[in-house]
Amino acid sequence: MYVLSPQQIRRNRRRLLLLLTLLLVPFVLAWLMVRFQVWLPAQTVNKGALLEQQTPISQWPLAGDPTFPEPLKQHWLLVLVTPDNCGEACSQWQHRLQQIHKALGKEGDRVRRVLLQPDDAGNPLPHPLPGMGQQEVRHWHSLMLTRTDWQSRPWLTAGYQVLIVDPRGNPVTGYCPRHTGADLLRDLKRLLRASATG
Repeated sequence: MYVLSPQQIRRNRRRLLLLLTLLLVPFVLAWLMVRFQVWLPAQTVNKGALLEQQTPISQWPLAGDPTFPEPLKQHWLLVLVTPDNCGEACSQWQHRLQQIHKALGKEGDRVRRVLLQPDDAGNPLPHPLPGMGQQEVRHWHSLMLTRTDWQSRPWLTAGYQVLIVDPRGNPVTGYCPRHTGADLLRDLKRLLRASATG
């Protein structure tokens, strides 16, 4: 039976202590960064504006059928916000959202497109582009709010033309007319990669 000498035991203990120290250093640094708000990145990588502390879309007081549509549950949503008649900017976003959805490839099955408008706007649903795959993925869904409910949500009238909504119904990011389709596609791909849901 081989017996370690006291010198070997001390050397092994030092190695073990060094290994444990190396393993703990990242956790200590992370805790210090969060606790004292130091060394944090100054900019975010997302192109859209973050929407925080909003009521989940599934809890909005929808006009018509008050229940949230079953086909939209547990999916990522691209919501086209149209407060009035769908003008040129709205039509451009309709086309962009369909192109973005198509550009997602098989990941597009996790995404649904929604036209959100007040109940007195009366815009028809856009025609889907050909080659989008299954019918439930291809077609647009409609959500409506009464004009009063619409106006009670000031962030809806803040100039966001498109919202990305996560599978739990939480609005994540908003996009104004100054944003491009590439901005939205980049953010959406990043979200889909980071999330196992939807």
